[in-house]
Amino acid sequence: MSQKPRNRNFSSALLGIWMAAVLVVGVGVFAGLYWLIGSRQAAPAATPTVSLPTAQTATEAPIATEALPATAAPEQPVESACAYPPLPASGFGYGIQAHSLVPGLDPASGFNIARNQLHLYWSKIQTRWYTIEPAQGQYEWATLDNAMDAACKNGMRVMLSVVAAPGWTQANPLDPNLGEAPPDDTNAYVGFVSALIDRYPGQIQAIEIWNEANLEREWNVAAGVDPAAFARFVQTTAASIKAKDASIFVISGALAPTGANCFDVFCNGTGTRRIVMDDAQFLTQFLQSGGADQNVDCIGVHSNGTNLSPTADGANPPDKAGYTFLGPWNSPHYSWAMKSQVETYAAILDQAGIDLPQCMTEFGYASPVDGKFPPGYEFAADVSEELQAQYLVEAYEYMRTSGHVKLAFLFNLDYGPLGGEPDQDDNTIFSIINKGGIPRPAFEAIGSMEKP
Repeated sequence: MSQKPRNRNFSSALLGIWMAAVLVVGVGVFAGLYWLIGSRQAAPAATPTVSLPTAQTATEAPIATEALPATAAPEQPVESACAYPPLPASGFGYGIQAHSLVPGLDPASGFNIARNQLHLYWSKIQTRWYTIEPAQGQYEWATLDNAMDAACKNGMRVMLSVVAAPGWTQANPLDPNLGEAPPDDTNAYVGFVSALIDRYPGQIQAIEIWNEANLEREWNVAAGVDPAAFARFVQTTAASIKAKDASIFVISGALAPTGANCFDVFCNGTGTRRIVMDDAQFLTQFLQSGGADQNVDCIGVHSNGTNLSPTADGANPPDKAGYTFLGPWNSPHYSWAMKSQVETYAAILDQAGIDLPQCMTEFGYASPVDGKFPPGYEFAADVSEELQAQYLVEAYEYMRTSGHVKLAFLFNLDYGPLGGEPDQDDNTIFSIINKGGIPRPAFEAIGSMEKP
């Protein structure tokens, strides 16, 4: 979920407002931190100078300025020229997100590490529409071409998370400092997704339709956050994807765990424009509006690791002895832990009569680097590197055996050596490779864990 640069003064001001508000709303503590701190996946400001293990010298391809001709919708699923290894017998998708869209960086290194050292099968590539089609009909494919080619050559299945509409799709765009927005016309998004499928036939195994639409940060429209509007957006796009290539696994855009409802910046009252919506309520109304129709294969979700074990109950946390960050005890809520969150969503799906799995398109656990972490990530202080490794293995294992989760993407492989300082850039503390390019304990733990 990398983002366009945001106005940090604006974010800081809102953070102060939010922290006051959560004294009233309680469970909004976690939601506020997640929303206002912003995306964990912002791209580094400069080209990295530290090489990853087995990294190669990159040569950037020329930028293409014309779209490929559209192809007719296939009658059968498109065959792939890529040599993908067989999936585990369980059918569970072990995935990860690596830096693959940095101009001048050879993405083959990250994919090679993920496949051959971590023995993972899937890679998430977040595809920012405005970077590829900055002007209508003018495409800049080079960076994504490199990433898709590298994934194919290394046998990594790809899930594209397609986000961030360009300004030309919006007649009256709102303040970009408040977040990103979908296009005015969903058919414009459909057209871009279709162009992706045409350009990479047989190389896209899954597509996530948008991201965290229960936040203004990702759904910045005049009407505010609206699960019914998002359901229509997903329905239209999913139908188009299946018409293009029926084999593509379609995932509804993951929700941000919030536990709060906020209007017009404030979370301690009502207002006219919703800017944050409780994820459980959003999912319920999304399903009621037909968001999970016959063309959707999976419900996208995110889990933000804190200082609790993934198999804990965030609404009923364990004894607090030994913990320094007490958020789960001060404001108990299911979203403090993966298991209680997944089970909450599963109950909502069951109540709606929807027989679909969840796809964890982002999860991770933060651990300080050299004792440092950014403000707002105090829960990381309770998670040593060894505990980070234990929690990540437990998370994969829980999801595989839960009966609720089909596919999971760890955030992240290598944002440590490519990101900023750990007291400023939270990408770094979630990375399983350190700033010096040295694997953290989680790297070895994931590489050696069984993947049945």
